[in-house]
Amino acid sequence: MTGLVLGESARSVDRTAWVFREERQIQLLYFLTDMLMYWLALSLATLTRWDTLAQIDFLALHRDRLICLIILAAAMIMAGSYRTSCITDRFDAVYYAVLAAAIAGLVSFALTSVLTAEYRTISRRELVVSAGLGAVLIACWRYYAASVVARFQTMHRYFFILGSPINAERIAKAIANNRSGGRIEAQFVTLDALKEKVRRRKEESNPNFMPVEDAIIALEEHSHGQLDEIIEFCREHCRRTFLHPTLRDVMLFQRHHLQAIAGIPLIEVASQQAASPYLNLKRLIDLTAAATGLLAALPICMVTALAIKLTSPGPILYVQERLGRGGKPFRIYKFRSMTAGPELRNDAGHVLATENDPRITPVGRFIRKHRIDEIPQLFNVLRGDMSLIGPRPAWREFYETNRAALPLIDQRLAVRPGLTCLSHVLGTYFSEAEDRLLYDLVYINTLSLMTDLRILISTIRIVLSGKGAQ
Repeated sequence: MTGLVLGESARSVDRTAWVFREERQIQLLYFLTDMLMYWLALSLATLTRWDTLAQIDFLALHRDRLICLIILAAAMIMAGSYRTSCITDRFDAVYYAVLAAAIAGLVSFALTSVLTAEYRTISRRELVVSAGLGAVLIACWRYYAASVVARFQTMHRYFFILGSPINAERIAKAIANNRSGGRIEAQFVTLDALKEKVRRRKEESNPNFMPVEDAIIALEEHSHGQLDEIIEFCREHCRRTFLHPTLRDVMLFQRHHLQAIAGIPLIEVASQQAASPYLNLKRLIDLTAAATGLLAALPICMVTALAIKLTSPGPILYVQERLGRGGKPFRIYKFRSMTAGPELRNDAGHVLATENDPRITPVGRFIRKHRIDEIPQLFNVLRGDMSLIGPRPAWREFYETNRAALPLIDQRLAVRPGLTCLSHVLGTYFSEAEDRLLYDLVYINTLSLMTDLRILISTIRIVLSGKGAQ
């Protein structure tokens, strides 16, 4: 039984690659227009300096305006103002954009206390005027655009609802009666029916298969034994997956990722992170930070290389093949922290270091404690093999050996491996594989700029103190 279907479009629309491209194009249009509106506001704000207009260094002024735009772009992305729901709903489209513009204005104004007038051309009055004017211009544009964009079939939201027929039909009806903005439709299906739909779509659209629509899991309390199987399937094949929580779930999840769709409380439990707009910003941050970090760490690298060469025979760098995003192999670089020689292996592949491993040299123990051995991996970040932050890269045998015991282990390959990660800042080199996987899945499911900033700040503390990195 495929259940009750609400809305003809939910049955017939095939969201293939061109649909996703159109969605990205609409988001890009919003982004560029937001930036254009704010640039116009900055330009109009400059007219308030009519008495000194002829004396302005316009090259320096454009530099300051560009910095303001970068701050606004970061605030917009962090506020989630380019999500489909924020683009098609008039209220949300205006609310999140104005909120981001206000935050950007406050951050820009705060920077003026650090950068005195001799280091900047833009004035505080211009920042205040442009923040207010920019918020108005962006709000007007977004209010009008939301009603237009909501008509695009690409921007319609479709949900497959799995679980109890009673709960699913109630949620489907609530979504069908939704009048809060944007077009949302729902379809109740069994897991077997959804698997069959995915199988057919793969055959029809191969090799450009894209994830199916969003999923809502609405199980009754006594049926939660099916939850793991459903979430694992939806994580791989659905764009975003939400759980309609029971009272027990609410106690466990508390406010984590709680949101409402058509008045129904839902908790996001999985998503296709490849669609996240933050990933583009993340790559730009990686390139900038890796290049800067390599230059800044050059003296430390030279001292470390000399210490390794003088205290133990063998190469300075340790090179090994690891698996990156999507299972693509690459060569990773580290400062050698163990004695040179054949690498120890057992039936499970590589032998991980233990707390008192005799293979670790005195210099190696120090550089491992302060993560100095990881510095050469900044070169891997520049090449695109790795990111600054992400699950630590592992070798092929690690995945092959642990798949039976850790069925979700391949989820680590959904993002680029990182130079540091949650298991580095909360665990140790010697944490169990299951604990490391838990850290990695938590990171992947909460991937955001704020998450990366917290991990980066914690990593700096560990590098300086050596805490938690035995």
